[in-house]
Amino acid sequence: MALGNHVKKLRVRVVGKFENVKILQSRLVYDKHGRRILEDVLEFADGSTHEWVYFKAGWEGPGAVAVAAFTEDNKMILTKQYRHPFGKLMEDLPAGGMIRGETPKQAALRELEEETGYTAEELEWIGRFTWAPSVMGPGTVEIFFTKSLKQRSSYDPNEIANIEFVDFQQVLKKVLNGEYIDSALVIATLLISVKGLL
Repeated sequence: MALGNHVKKLRVRVVGKFENVKILQSRLVYDKHGRRILEDVLEFADGSTHEWVYFKAGWEGPGAVAVAAFTEDNKMILTKQYRHPFGKLMEDLPAGGMIRGETPKQAALRELEEETGYTAEELEWIGRFTWAPSVMGPGTVEIFFTKSLKQRSSYDPNEIANIEFVDFQQVLKKVLNGEYIDSALVIATLLISVKGLL
């Protein structure tokens, strides 16, 4: 049998195994501070079972948003926040979970104002992504772009972020050099560069 045919048959068998996956049992392992861990017992089409432990999106709505916001001279608003698992401050975008009933655009404007004190007259959707889909889900992150910033208020005092304005070429360089590693920031930066938005 040719290797190509063997791979094709193997692929058909593997895909077939994951049709009509049944959840036999689901148990909430942890639910605190907006973090939920579930353990599901799954049954696959071939009759085999598997325990799957994963993080369930802890926000109220169907997903999250991130905003790549720029001044007229192409400076990107970054929030710099302490990220405990890394034990350091990290740069990222104004972002957060959607509240049930909000549209992604409404959530993006709310998060932008809460975290930076700015709002935008126009927002353009430029892409979406999901974190590690095998261990986190099911929501996606909707990424928005704007150059129509207006200062509206001081940002929410409950937010624990510093705000920086960084030239986009410097942001891109740091992303390409692996200095900025936040997923939303990296993906938004590459989308903006590839789409030629600036």
